[in-house]
Amino acid sequence: MKYKVYDIVAAAGLLAVTYGFSIATLVIPDKEFSPDENRYLQQKPEFSFENLKSGKFTASFADYFSDQIPLRGLFVETKALAECAMLKQENDSVLAGSDGYIIAEDYYPDLDEARKNIKAINRFAAALPEGVEFDVAIAGRAQDVLVSHMPALYPAEEQTSRVFGYLDGNLEPGRIDILTPLRERADAGEYVYYRTDHHWTTLGAYYAYCGILESWGMEPLPLDSFTRETASDEFYGTTWSKAGMRWVGPDTMEFFRFDGDESYTTTIEGKESFSCFYDRSYLDVKDKYSAFIGGNNARVTITSGKPGREKLVLIKDSFGHSLAPFLAAHFDLEIIDLRYFKTPAIDFVKESGASRVLFIYNMDSMINSNSAAMLNLGIK
Repeated sequence: MKYKVYDIVAAAGLLAVTYGFSIATLVIPDKEFSPDENRYLQQKPEFSFENLKSGKFTASFADYFSDQIPLRGLFVETKALAECAMLKQENDSVLAGSDGYIIAEDYYPDLDEARKNIKAINRFAAALPEGVEFDVAIAGRAQDVLVSHMPALYPAEEQTSRVFGYLDGNLEPGRIDILTPLRERADAGEYVYYRTDHHWTTLGAYYAYCGILESWGMEPLPLDSFTRETASDEFYGTTWSKAGMRWVGPDTMEFFRFDGDESYTTTIEGKESFSCFYDRSYLDVKDKYSAFIGGNNARVTITSGKPGREKLVLIKDSFGHSLAPFLAAHFDLEIIDLRYFKTPAIDFVKESGASRVLFIYNMDSMINSNSAAMLNLGIK
């Protein structure tokens, strides 16, 4: 009888917790957005017999319960703690590295998207008007650069050699090597990639800028010519949002200011403008990285007001955001993002009067997105 009472109490407790959380999920108002995870949450799905028959309703309802369950953040962190306690050093494809780094892993990715993107880049380069210089710079993923911070048994070198080897073997314009100097700086202990995000820091963007300008035979501004302003010391990036490792502390985000930069004008899609290169309203929200040139937009123009400056078209993913202020010290910029830009890029370049085009992508975008294939638009 004694053991039966225990069994009954345990079963009753389990049922109370299960049904209690289920009822609470249905009763408590739904949340639309999770700041910690930086994503929109599944809302309560509408019922229809067609969706029930196809399985869409039950799948959506399961996602709804997963996203809206009370204390979700605590459960996510507890799962991450349990994974690390079992010495897995990984949770949701995020690795726990050394010195507080958490690093998204991309283990043996399919290179089919890379093939499409490289083919489009090659066609675009061949279609450019004579006299327009075209260069490609591919930023390494965090796992490519932060090798010294990766778990000991992770085959980082093999992964990096595989994807960059494929790129170099097929990219006809070649590429400016910004991977090697960034990795060397990281190995030396410099803060070139964020600990909680997949982007390079502003210091990392500076070193990339130096490598790009030197490849063009130009002299970059020395590091000591900048005033380093702490924009935020509470930056939690996309890797932190995904990992569930809530015990990892925030990053520091900086703006590198140079003399006269307040006289520059940044214009978003021909409408909204602000002085300098930074939309400081983003510093009050989680997506602080979007303070650089206003985040993801189809077209951004940066002008200095100085006559006779060379114009550069920057075709970029988000790694180009923190790079742009450095390039703006030398060029007037037309910046386009192929994910949102609807005009054929080849036509835009021809009409822009630019003498130089720089394609800057992160390797993750090259192998896991087909956005660069949009370069094919308008090319016959």
